[in-house]
Amino acid sequence: MKKSNIFHECVNHILLKILRIMRITIYLLLVSILQTFANDGYSQKTRLSLDFTKTKLLDVLDEIEERSEFYLVYNEKLINTDQEVSIVVNNQRIDEILDELLRGTDIVYTITDRKIILAPALVSKSFQQQFVSGRVTDRSNLPLPGVTIMVKGTSQGTVTDFKGDYTINDVPEGGILVFSFVGMVTQEVVVGNQSQINIAMVADAIGIEEVVAIGYGTLKKSDITGSVSSVRGEDLTQMPMQRVDQALQGRASGVLVLNTAGAPGAETTIRVRGMNSINGGNNALVVIDGLQGGNLNSLNPNDIESMEILKDASATAIYGARGANGVILITTKSGKKGKPVISYNYSYGIQSIRDKLDLMGAADYARTRNAWRATQNASGTPSPIFTDEEITGFELNGGTDWQDEIYRVAPIQNHQLSLGGGTENMTYMVSGAYLDQEGILLNSEYKRFNLRVNLSAEISEKLHFGLNWDGAKETGSSPPYGGGSALSFLGQAVNIAPRWDPTTPPYDENGNYNRHPVGYGAFDTWNPLAAAVEPDIKNNTVRNNLNTFLEYEIIQGLKLKVTGGATVRNIHNKSYYNSLTWEGKPVGGKLGYGTLHSSVFTRYQNSNILTYSNNWNRVHDLTIVGVGEQQFEKLEDFGLVASKFTVDQTGINDLGGADQISEKYSHLEERVINSFLGRINYAYANKYLLTATYRADGSSVFGDNNKWGYFPSVSLAWRGSEESFIKDWSLFSNLKLRGSWGITGNQAISPYQTIASMESGFNYPYNGGSSTNLGFRIAGAQNPNLKWESTEQLNFGIDVGLFDSRINATVDWYKKTTEDLLLNRTLPSYTGLRSVIDNVGSVENKGVEIALTGDPLVGAFKWNTGINISWNRNEVLDLGENDRLEFRTTYGGYGLRNGFMQLRVGEPFGQMYGYETVGTWKQSEAAEAAKFGQLPGDIKYTDVNNDGKITPSDIKAIGNSIPDFIFGFTNRFSYKGFELTALIQGSKGNDIFNQGRIRLEGGAEGTSVRLLDRWTPENQDTDVPAFIDEQTRLDAALVSTIQLGRGDEQRLSRWVEDASYIRLKNITLAYNIPSSLLNEWGIGHLKAYVSATNLITFTNYSGYDPEVSSYNSNDAQIGVDLSNYPTAKTFTFGIDVSF
Repeated sequence: MKKSNIFHECVNHILLKILRIMRITIYLLLVSILQTFANDGYSQKTRLSLDFTKTKLLDVLDEIEERSEFYLVYNEKLINTDQEVSIVVNNQRIDEILDELLRGTDIVYTITDRKIILAPALVSKSFQQQFVSGRVTDRSNLPLPGVTIMVKGTSQGTVTDFKGDYTINDVPEGGILVFSFVGMVTQEVVVGNQSQINIAMVADAIGIEEVVAIGYGTLKKSDITGSVSSVRGEDLTQMPMQRVDQALQGRASGVLVLNTAGAPGAETTIRVRGMNSINGGNNALVVIDGLQGGNLNSLNPNDIESMEILKDASATAIYGARGANGVILITTKSGKKGKPVISYNYSYGIQSIRDKLDLMGAADYARTRNAWRATQNASGTPSPIFTDEEITGFELNGGTDWQDEIYRVAPIQNHQLSLGGGTENMTYMVSGAYLDQEGILLNSEYKRFNLRVNLSAEISEKLHFGLNWDGAKETGSSPPYGGGSALSFLGQAVNIAPRWDPTTPPYDENGNYNRHPVGYGAFDTWNPLAAAVEPDIKNNTVRNNLNTFLEYEIIQGLKLKVTGGATVRNIHNKSYYNSLTWEGKPVGGKLGYGTLHSSVFTRYQNSNILTYSNNWNRVHDLTIVGVGEQQFEKLEDFGLVASKFTVDQTGINDLGGADQISEKYSHLEERVINSFLGRINYAYANKYLLTATYRADGSSVFGDNNKWGYFPSVSLAWRGSEESFIKDWSLFSNLKLRGSWGITGNQAISPYQTIASMESGFNYPYNGGSSTNLGFRIAGAQNPNLKWESTEQLNFGIDVGLFDSRINATVDWYKKTTEDLLLNRTLPSYTGLRSVIDNVGSVENKGVEIALTGDPLVGAFKWNTGINISWNRNEVLDLGENDRLEFRTTYGGYGLRNGFMQLRVGEPFGQMYGYETVGTWKQSEAAEAAKFGQLPGDIKYTDVNNDGKITPSDIKAIGNSIPDFIFGFTNRFSYKGFELTALIQGSKGNDIFNQGRIRLEGGAEGTSVRLLDRWTPENQDTDVPAFIDEQTRLDAALVSTIQLGRGDEQRLSRWVEDASYIRLKNITLAYNIPSSLLNEWGIGHLKAYVSATNLITFTNYSGYDPEVSSYNSNDAQIGVDLSNYPTAKTFTFGIDVSF
């Protein structure tokens, strides 16, 4: 067998050589014929004179093109244009010149009128005209409509139809077809004698030649000098995600995405390179199709073409006063020229609670309550709460699992439909989406309707028109949850369900909601099931966003673009808590509690953009942008709180039925920003790059002395990969060093805070009598010197591409310093005011970001992978007259009266301050414990100052909520029609103060299984204190020196947990049906997939989820977990089809 194979290989080799010789012979013969019978046209009439000595062939060819109408076609990989040639000719025809020029080389030519084709003499092929057809797909074998196919060096080309098919006529056999598509690697294919060419295009991981949005324009990735992370729309939709902000998690370095709650439609916290402001907010500016102030929550992920995150000052300074916290630029999909393409995606999923709290069953709970009751023996031996017979019964029936009572398996479905296409002069994209998500908590849901229209029209060769409109309607409801709710946690289902007595069923014998038995446990709380299902909450939001533009080319290279946009948001929320809820329970014959809130927000934006671009001699590339912009914002809202209704049936819909309007308010504010800005992008020889920007913003919110802020930036880059000595290494496909400096701003305050103000609601009987009169008070003093917060940032980075961009890496180091923080400054008491807002603080952020992408396997089995990791270190440099700011994170009832979340000078955000505990006292430490008035089994505190007492002087840092680093790891595997994608993300080094444990592990009412691990003489290695009876303490006659402060006894390190985690955020398996099976049905492509979200989480955190934060009004509060809506685990099935 082996000899036979060798024989066949030899025969095949000889045959191939013979065929090659025959093709060369035919080629030479055809060349001779073509040259003999060349028409007597332009090539015969045109004469040139040249004089070059030892000059690169490329330069001579360029000169021929420059001085004539000839254009040359050749493959740079086959023709050595760097070889030196010499030629001196005077007034000669082009064929005579080429004969002289190419003498002694292995290059032959052919002339067809003005077209000159060069080819290697030994392997060149005939140039007879032919037609070529084929199909273009992606690497999953899905057809790609709208791919451009051009004959290289000519204006001849076509685009693929909705099936990915194309046909192009009159292609020279020696010609080269160039296949290009946005987001794909451009490919060139030598036609040869092929009449059918099928291409599988590969996604370009934001290739260096791809154009990306940079704010008020676009730029090639290779020419960017700042720090920009890019995410493709197809990457966001590769895994079934309902929201853009959540889909962004783990995909971009330097971007922290915190899903603070698992409720449908819940807000997400996004931070770019740390926290810059204390009172001014740290949200990144979102710009959607040029319209500023966009909302990620309501955006349909399937509408996104690309997303850029601008991070350093060079990139963000173009947005001046709104760029300090980073900028997220989103470009939505537009139609492609060609036949209409209809796409439809449907998915259906099942959600369930990711993890439950570890609580005791009814029998263990009953025994634990009896054990605690036994400690209450100062007046004699108390009777047990539960009998042995009852406990035996609990062991048989298990009691009530209150988490199972309020949480459910909930469905989620998503429909998306789009139509896109275009003619020679106009393109369109129309899309619609409907998301219907029921929450895992009873009585919670979220629905979103999206509609988008994107139009683009070429009115003439010089005039271009565009329109982008999108509308969204959101409806949602959820029972209150989290520490940020103003309502009492006594009637909050998420809070009380794990605390409730598991020996009590939800309903009594009459079918009414049970009340908690009095005398033990959380007896003052409401029935968790009633707290979940009885509130009637309706939240409604309608958004409309419109942006249009006209772009006119004044002269070649100079364009004026005038844009006009508007954002309108209408919110109408109402809630009613009936007589079966804690808030609405009957009091004095009256019942019910309701709220109303409505608001209208409008923003108008006009941007006038003048852009000049030119390139001189392929060496100097210059783009200048000048912008004049104006924005106007208006917010109007009102609301009320009503109670003591007569009947539940009409509730909040009949305010006349309410005896009490406990709160009423209305509000109006306006803001105007006028801006002027400029940017210069300059590249020399595609090697040395410069970007400089300057923006001036004038805002109505500041006083007369500082209405204007000025924000410059400059950045430089060197593209080493374009240097000839580096090209000779054949290693780097991209090598770029970057450096930038700049200043960005933050308005950080609401309107009218720089002027003196008054407020109502301070009524007083100044006319005498028992009734009060309406009263006002001075609310704030003026401060005309108030100015912008400003952030100065320095950034150095390197971009590397290796092995034809099979491996790409980006590394950035940055340092940001924010000055003039807007904080409250104390005023003298004689002013009658407590404080005034002033510029008095400073914060620093610095860090490192690394992003790696690669294609380890590119054959039939493909593997694309990427990893990013980000470190950020934050430090408070100055707080003005304060050495610390304290933030309270409770409405009471948890022994946290004072703010344990603190900002201190010289320390980072997220610091937790409290008393350090180191387990419990052991019996061998009885004598030492006695010095503090404690017994073995009591909590062991750290005496920081060694004064023999535990007092507020012993408070120290006990944790920090900011991670040491965050990371994301993406992988995509494909083989034939199968695709497997996975996203892993996580954080390391962040702590959470698990406030919920304070009640769950309390001896008097706790339900946590940790109480079964409490201290006993046989179990001394534990941090759960013993149940020590009253008589034992009386007999010990100890005097306690534990003086933690009134109402502050629970700010303990015991409740601080490591919240580091690694999560398999999503894994999706898809199969693309072969196109050969779909053609007869007129289907372009069909994909089916299954997916799992939040499937596996590795963490030591004992709460529902380590990615949580209950208090989010200020970043200094992030890191506390109290009663947050749990995260869901979701399994999804879906199909994706296009016609």
